[in-house]
Amino acid sequence: MTLPRKRPLRAKTALKRRTPLRARSAKTERIYVTRRALVDTLLSERPWCEIRWDAGCWRRATEVHEPEMRSRGTDICNEAKCITGCHYCHRKVHDNPAEATERGFMIPSGQGRAA
Repeated sequence: MTLPRKRPLRAKTALKRRTPLRARSAKTERIYVTRRALVDTLLSERPWCEIRWDAGCWRRATEVHEPEMRSRGTDICNEAKCITGCHYCHRKVHDNPAEATERGFMIPSGQGRAA
């Protein structure tokens, strides 16, 4: 149940942006330009799923996975730290982190593998 308002909501400040917010900083955008080129290269060089969550997976690779993960500060443009995979297997890795860590598809913080 919602209570009716006696007065409409109003902005607390009259400040308005003169320019729209940028989607990414210039530094981050440079990293992602490099990343897009790397993804294209990896998917053309390694076209089949390398994750193979299920033993019989022979699907075409459509995504690139970083076992050390971006959130843990890995270099997302390092080819040696990337694995190609199909959408299904990549989703399984992120939906089952404990098993993925056990299988080596996720590297816990502080346990980075040598590149």
